[in-house]
Amino acid sequence: MISNGESLEGACGHLVLAVAAAIAFDSSAWAQGHVSDIGLRVSTTGQITTHLITTGGISPEQRVFAATFGDTGISGFTANPGFDAIAATFAVGYRIGFNIRSALSVWNGGQFEATDPAGPLVGERLKLSFLTANVTSGAGSVPGFSLAVQSDGGWHRHLSFYLLAGTGTPAPDSGVYLLELELWSTDPAVQQSAPFWLVMNHVSSAEQQAAATAWVIDNLLPSPCPADIQGDGVVDGTDLAFVLGAWGGSGAADVNGSGVVDGSDLTIVLGAWGACQ
Repeated sequence: MISNGESLEGACGHLVLAVAAAIAFDSSAWAQGHVSDIGLRVSTTGQITTHLITTGGISPEQRVFAATFGDTGISGFTANPGFDAIAATFAVGYRIGFNIRSALSVWNGGQFEATDPAGPLVGERLKLSFLTANVTSGAGSVPGFSLAVQSDGGWHRHLSFYLLAGTGTPAPDSGVYLLELELWSTDPAVQQSAPFWLVMNHVSSAEQQAAATAWVIDNLLPSPCPADIQGDGVVDGTDLAFVLGAWGGSGAADVNGSGVVDGSDLTIVLGAWGACQ
């Protein structure tokens, strides 16, 4: 709440400093994380949350990630991004697993379409494996498998992703593919994650992957309230930082859709502060 003796500018300055301090403190713990992996945390409500590990630490919650088949020199294969939870994130003795939430789909230039036999690419599938454990995507949701939490409470795993050709075809077609996943724990105190997506490039252009990623963000990420820019159900300092960081520009921080991020967007964010109703 802004006190009677404090200006809006002063309040915003204090909030930004608090956000920056929190991010700096949090990032120090992730200094040894693998850049571009999906960082895992457990929220204050007990839910697994997904983040991007960067050179500066860990991002706010994020649910759309990029992948590139062939990045290790093997066509149609990648082991990136991996999953990385720092020590003491999870209780030792439990397991973290995943589910494939929907059929593999492919970008057609305007939206994603399922790669089923009636679809554009005649049945490409995605196989996920770790040592002897493996599962292949299907026409809908498919249960995955789980792997043990490490002895220090961390969970750093790189699954192998194999893009499989459709029936009767020698190789998968080039394109940008979309995989929808969720993570879960055998620990009853830990809730499964919200859905998240891998936008996976197979011999397609960076421009097509970027367009496909933007479509996922605009069309698949829920927005319980316009001021909740990062989509975590709470309007807080992170959303404020997005507005201030994009000031004068456009994009997701343009809360009112006016075409520019300005004082009107700032007012909406401050007025909606707290949990989305």
